[in-house]
Amino acid sequence: MSTGWIIFLVCIAFVLGAALPLISNRDARRHAPPARKETLRDWRKQP
Repeated sequence: MSTGWIIFLVCIAFVLGAALPLISNRDARRHAPPARKETLRDWRKQP
Protein backbone atom coordinates (compact mmCIF):
# COMPACT_ATOMS: atom_id res chain seq x y z
CA MET A 1 0.00 0.00 0.00
CA SER A 2 2.84 2.42 0.73
CA THR A 3 4.17 1.98 -2.83
CA GLY A 4 0.82 3.12 -4.17
CA TRP A 5 0.94 6.27 -2.03
CA ILE A 6 4.47 7.04 -3.22
CA ILE A 7 3.40 6.74 -6.85
CA PHE A 8 0.33 8.87 -6.15
CA LEU A 9 2.41 11.61 -4.49
CA VAL A 10 4.94 11.59 -7.33
CA CYS A 11 2.10 12.04 -9.82
CA ILE A 12 0.62 14.91 -7.80
CA ALA A 13 4.05 16.56 -7.54
CA PHE A 14 4.53 16.23 -11.31
CA VAL A 15 1.14 17.79 -12.07
CA LEU A 16 1.66 20.65 -9.63
CA GLY A 17 5.16 21.29 -10.95
CA ALA A 18 3.81 21.53 -14.49
CA ALA A 19 0.87 23.75 -13.46
CA LEU A 20 2.71 26.30 -11.31
CA PRO A 21 4.43 28.17 -14.20
CA LEU A 22 1.09 28.44 -15.97
CA ILE A 23 -0.62 29.82 -12.90
CA SER A 24 2.16 32.30 -12.12
CA ASN A 25 2.02 33.80 -15.66
CA ARG A 26 -1.67 34.67 -15.47
CA ASP A 27 -0.95 38.27 -14.47
CA ALA A 28 1.65 38.67 -17.23
CA ARG A 29 -0.95 37.84 -19.88
CA ARG A 30 -3.18 40.72 -18.74
CA HIS A 31 -0.37 43.22 -19.27
CA ALA A 32 0.77 42.24 -22.73
CA PRO A 33 3.77 44.09 -24.14
CA PRO A 34 3.04 46.80 -26.71
CA ALA A 35 2.85 45.78 -30.33
CA ARG A 36 6.07 45.95 -32.31
CA LYS A 37 6.56 48.60 -34.95
CA GLU A 38 5.89 47.45 -38.44
CA THR A 39 9.21 46.90 -40.17
CA LEU A 40 8.06 46.04 -43.66
CA ARG A 41 7.10 48.95 -45.87
CA ASP A 42 4.63 48.80 -48.67
CA TRP A 43 6.69 49.91 -51.68
CA ARG A 44 3.52 50.51 -53.71
CA LYS A 45 2.44 53.41 -51.48
CA GLN A 46 5.77 55.24 -51.64
CA PRO A 47 6.05 58.12 -54.16
